[in-house]
Amino acid sequence: MEPSDELHLQQLLQMQFWQRRSPAVQAEPLTPAKAIPLELPRNWELTRGVTLHSWQRECVEDWFSAGKRGIIKVVTGAGKTILALAIIERLQRQVASDLRVAIIVPTTVLLDQWREELLAHSNLPETAIGLMGGGESAVFDDRIRILICVLNSASKKLPALTNIKGLASSLLLVVDECHRAGAAEMQRVFSAKRSFSLGLSATPERENDSDPDDESSEEASASLAFEDTVLGKELGPVVFELNYSKAIRIGVLPPFQILHYGLALKPHESVNYERISREIKDLRKELERPGRKGLGLIRWCRSAAGMRNQSAARFVGLTAERKRLLFRMEARGEAVVQILTQAFAENPETKAILFHESIEEVMRLFLLLRAKGFGVVAEHSEFPDQLRAASLRLFRSGSAQVVISARSLIEGFNVPSADLGIIVAASSSVRQRVQTLGRLLRKTRSAGGVEKHAVLKVLYASKTVDEMIYEKADWEHFVGAERNQYFLWPAVGNAAPQPVAKAPRYPAPDELSVDEATLGAGESYPGNVDQGLACTRDSQGTIRTEDGGLIEPHAELSEILKQSRKSAGRFRITPSRQFVLELDKTSDGWRGIYLGKLLSPIRILQQAVDALPKRDWQLGEIYPLAHAFGTEFSVLFRDQRLIARKAKGGEIRFVSNLDAIADASKRAALSRVQSAIKSAAAKGHRISKIVVTGDGHVIYVWRNQALFLGDAPEGGEGFHFEDLTNRR
Repeated sequence: MEPSDELHLQQLLQMQFWQRRSPAVQAEPLTPAKAIPLELPRNWELTRGVTLHSWQRECVEDWFSAGKRGIIKVVTGAGKTILALAIIERLQRQVASDLRVAIIVPTTVLLDQWREELLAHSNLPETAIGLMGGGESAVFDDRIRILICVLNSASKKLPALTNIKGLASSLLLVVDECHRAGAAEMQRVFSAKRSFSLGLSATPERENDSDPDDESSEEASASLAFEDTVLGKELGPVVFELNYSKAIRIGVLPPFQILHYGLALKPHESVNYERISREIKDLRKELERPGRKGLGLIRWCRSAAGMRNQSAARFVGLTAERKRLLFRMEARGEAVVQILTQAFAENPETKAILFHESIEEVMRLFLLLRAKGFGVVAEHSEFPDQLRAASLRLFRSGSAQVVISARSLIEGFNVPSADLGIIVAASSSVRQRVQTLGRLLRKTRSAGGVEKHAVLKVLYASKTVDEMIYEKADWEHFVGAERNQYFLWPAVGNAAPQPVAKAPRYPAPDELSVDEATLGAGESYPGNVDQGLACTRDSQGTIRTEDGGLIEPHAELSEILKQSRKSAGRFRITPSRQFVLELDKTSDGWRGIYLGKLLSPIRILQQAVDALPKRDWQLGEIYPLAHAFGTEFSVLFRDQRLIARKAKGGEIRFVSNLDAIADASKRAALSRVQSAIKSAAAKGHRISKIVVTGDGHVIYVWRNQALFLGDAPEGGEGFHFEDLTNRR
């Protein structure tokens, strides 16, 4: 800041402090404060002055009909808070007169908003509403009946509070933005004992937020039905849904537009982008392994094990560098200035919210817009609470007409008058886009009584991985094709945006949208190849899930896999229609090849926890598949010793020569295993891997059937290996 700016700010802060501290001269006598009742009313009124719409009344009925538990999936901006208050009001009047309510919110902003809503529409005294978090530490007592808690505090304190005698029998747990509570570290809140549960979210189906710089397909594990997820088990099923298209159709949300602008890198930015991308591509090829692709590769590289790998560390550094390059591209700031300039020229009363992924870039943009004369404030998590609250107050009052947020406003910020949004840079999270739209889509009218339509403008770097945001979700299906318009804007400031007919990319359709009649074995699959259970088939015909689980022998699946041109490789089984898809790596990513459809479900075997009864096993005898887990060793027929493993430096170590083993019993055991491997190969079972179980049994799995090879000479440890130092 310039010295004059620092002086001006200090003067304003001092004036503000003194004004609050000194008795103000009153032009008129103070009006006596309205008396606040201290007694709890027999019947709670939480929706005073509110008339519920028919869809809201339907929603309340559906929650009660579902057993007084479940999740309400309603678009942000439609009135989830009022819905919850209507449910609480009816529950207290008709079911639990001694009702206690714990309302869990993810942020302190929402903490205050819930309290304001309750006080505005309720006949409860202020003393009946307590806060936990944000510097407050209220608990349930004879006075407090509704406790509004920030999720972090609730996960630590609420479970213990519910152990109070008799409390759980009349407790309703309300979880706002409940997708946040699905995080592993926050699930402790669900150990709170209660009789009734209510979840609120625009998107309860929690996503794995993929890295916006990762151009690979996300490798999902087996898809869970919602009722099997943490939220489904703890809060109940989705009992009512109001999506965007229906909300607009019935008039809950106003019509709106989304304008997408593809921006171009400057020549020097483009050179750096291509250089970084080439090296990232080469490193990805080097580091990828089965089960370690896409987002799985990113996570591994960022793990402790990955960071010890020089190539993995380089990969992480380069992806971060490329992300910064795209976030900082000059055209983003130029486009924002031009969009805002035009918006304020057309309507001086415009209120605009800008979203970015990076706090550093929020501040760069803040300084740029301030220098251009815009009434702008910034809001992000690194500011102290007082400064954040002041920014929001200035924006709500209209003193500031532009607020720039680094993700923190996406949930829990009520902006009823915003009519322009700009996503300056975005991740690929669908939930984030839902919440962003929800901040804008409010029915508002100008001073002349004309309804204002919200506009969302999305900026992305054309012909880069930034376009991946359009592969992660179908924007046109989400809000309607007629509401999306696409432009290329390669010369911001020198030429107007040029309209184009379609989005730069589209997501592959969901399996339920694929016309099964058009599918043929061996042909390309038109749907999303990231859906369903990821499996691998090795050269021994053994099928495992991505996390190592073995699949029970399944004749139908074996027949379908015969349609593959490969004897081994990766495939998926889609979650609903049980399509079997071979995955084929191409220069453009993974391609799905349709192989067939299962009519009967598969069964995944996890390692048995009970001990295997002791007995003498015979060579070639079928071994229990649930016990076929242990330490893997390679079988390499290029050496007569056969059994090998990799040393730390990557060199191959074979088992010791028989004549180097002094113990006769161990020597005989190794010899028997080696002979058994050769016998199996003679029968057509050319083994590539063997497993030594915890009991010291050597087995191999062929086409998902385990077969006994002998006892390991070193018991559960397996084998003794040659000394590479002596070999040299």
